[in-house]
Amino acid sequence: MEGKDTNVTTKAMTAEELERKLSKEVGVEVDYSTITPANFIKFLVFSGLGVWVFFINTTIGGKTGTPMVLFIDWLKATLGSVKNWMTLIVCIALAVTFTIAKVTKKGPLAKFHEKDGMVDGVLFYLAAIFAIAITAMPTSEHTISAGAAEGALNATFLQKVMDPEVGPMAIGLAGTCLFTVTIAGWLVNLLIEFGILEFIGTLMEPIMRRVFKIPGQAAVDALSSFVAAPAVGVYLTNRLYNENVYTEKEACCISTNFSVVSLGFFALLVSITGTEYMYGPAVLCSLIIVFILAIIVIRIPPLSWKKDVYRNGVVQTPELARPGKYTMGIFKKALAAATTKAKKTQYSVFITSIPDVLSFALKIVSFVMSIATVSLFLCWYTPIFTWIGMPMIPYLQLCQMPDAAVIAPATLVGCAEIALPVMTIAGQQISEMAIFFVIVLSTVQIIFFTESANAMMKADMGLKFGQLIVIFLIRTVIAIPIVSVFAHIIYG
Repeated sequence: MEGKDTNVTTKAMTAEELERKLSKEVGVEVDYSTITPANFIKFLVFSGLGVWVFFINTTIGGKTGTPMVLFIDWLKATLGSVKNWMTLIVCIALAVTFTIAKVTKKGPLAKFHEKDGMVDGVLFYLAAIFAIAITAMPTSEHTISAGAAEGALNATFLQKVMDPEVGPMAIGLAGTCLFTVTIAGWLVNLLIEFGILEFIGTLMEPIMRRVFKIPGQAAVDALSSFVAAPAVGVYLTNRLYNENVYTEKEACCISTNFSVVSLGFFALLVSITGTEYMYGPAVLCSLIIVFILAIIVIRIPPLSWKKDVYRNGVVQTPELARPGKYTMGIFKKALAAATTKAKKTQYSVFITSIPDVLSFALKIVSFVMSIATVSLFLCWYTPIFTWIGMPMIPYLQLCQMPDAAVIAPATLVGCAEIALPVMTIAGQQISEMAIFFVIVLSTVQIIFFTESANAMMKADMGLKFGQLIVIFLIRTVIAIPIVSVFAHIIYG
């Protein structure tokens, strides 16, 4: 009886009622009474500060870059090799705390590691082992050059790991990521908490249904992962699907096209390649390309084959799918959404967010330490990446991308882990254009099985492993020429 009532209610909803329900569920609160000078100034100052910190090049002390990048560069230069020892401490600590958490299964450490499975544990242990080996052993006595050691049968595994192009580079990358992800993750509060997300999302409402075939307020849902994490966007989409707000097709389209990595993760990727100055252009280009790809990918199989049916079995009617319109009041509504968010935000968010930022940053350090070491080892001492990338070389050459043979493997390995593409090119002497291409491509592929793809498969919208692989390949093939155009425009 209850299911029948739900069906009737859903059928009877008008498009406007659905939009109001969606607005409420997504969490975009609009209170026009909040449009006051105080709230407007709060929104404008802190959001403007966020845009400046992350995107506006500034010259300080003779150096030019975004304020965030300049501060990170100064901090790295000040600490020098100390960051390697900090990385060692973090890696050992995580290996120890993970072990204690899995043995005791209770207490704060268990809570800290509750989402970490055995794969994460293996990465923690490998990171600790590699960090100890690299920091404890004199480099000159235990290393060989990559060129001399490549293919040498008498070189031990330890010697290869201690190669300056493998272990020492990996720990340097991990240390840099520790600072970059922590600082960027803390500063991103300026973009998340003071209304600019709500402002942009509301202005985008009317075009979402027409262009992307998804509900209007899903613009905010789409941007949630961009400023938080891909899994956050997938979780929110799945919850709305279970509450009969999205159809199966809409939920699948949103998850596979808009679950972009967070702004903090962009900082991680540019720090791995040592190109922090690319942060702003990479973020902006990635966001634009993600929306371009969505227009195409949503309209072709396998997503176009998904059913426009709500979780309770009700088929979506034309009325429910009717797009909204731009009106004279859209800007005022966007401003009200922004000031409502700004009013609700307490300044203490800069303190309360620190534990989450550190938790994410510390674990990322271990993952980078272990994955980077293994990836660089495979890159220098095995032909695996070369084999993987060979089919893509002609395609990249057709797009006139420089260093096509070097970056070809990076076009496909991101399906496993999003940081893997940039790790395969880290430290290699390739052009700025090629580096930028790899960074942006890896972020617009969306599907990677260390986070977003796993979240999608665990969700209820019916996405399967094979479908996700197909979507990844489709996105990659379509994205390569689009990303190459942006790369040529910026670095050509």
